[in-house]
Amino acid sequence: MKLTTFSAGFFALCLAVGLGVLATHRPVAVTSEPQSKQQTELDYGSRLVSETFAVIGPNVSDPAMRFAGNNLACTNCHLDGGTNRAGLPLLGVVGTYPKYSARSDRTITLPERINECMTRSMNGRPLPETSREMAGFLAYLQSLADRPHIEPSAPAASPPEPADAARGAQVHARVCAACHQADGLGVRIGSATEARGYRFPPLWGPDSFNDGAGMDRFDRAVGFIRSNMPRGVDPANPLLTLQEAWDVAAYLIAQPRPHYRPR
Repeated sequence: MKLTTFSAGFFALCLAVGLGVLATHRPVAVTSEPQSKQQTELDYGSRLVSETFAVIGPNVSDPAMRFAGNNLACTNCHLDGGTNRAGLPLLGVVGTYPKYSARSDRTITLPERINECMTRSMNGRPLPETSREMAGFLAYLQSLADRPHIEPSAPAASPPEPADAARGAQVHARVCAACHQADGLGVRIGSATEARGYRFPPLWGPDSFNDGAGMDRFDRAVGFIRSNMPRGVDPANPLLTLQEAWDVAAYLIAQPRPHYRPR
């Protein structure tokens, strides 16, 4: 074989191999799949829980979206988005509905229970059951469905002495006012006209939960306060004594707040 013939053949072979390698490593166009409806609803629901005030609060720009009547967030009571096992957890709650409601004296659905929160704790109006907002809340709760459900805590034990609001005022001044302020109206983020919520939520007043909310009852408030307040306490080693928790709950319940009106 002549050298020139060999060289030409060898060059052609190398060129073919090289082109094959280049073809193999040619960049592949990356396409982004549209987000699934389920994920979209979950993302929206997560925001509804953590930033209720910014999505459906009384200061949002679209009047039709003003379902909540205050600037609280669901996570103000359902601590850490409902994942805190001592702070009104939402873990596994999906699987418990429909169920009997002593307050309503009938079996209610999960959407009905969500709307009880809307009209009581959020001092607002019910969400349409076919709305995007209801779908978002349900998707968020469904995302917690596989976590073990925790039954509501039994009402706190009776205090050594009857609850006393005057003593509770002292507890509030010594412990609670550092965050929630002496006037109990919390610390707002931004101005009163902005839909930005609170750094520390109000405990009473026009922008708090109404008198139909669970937190306005001793059987809910005492245990919640003792297990979680101030934030960072260990429920097994609370800062407040049982008596102090009852007293400060009596003080908070005695303060002015919106009146519940069934809708």
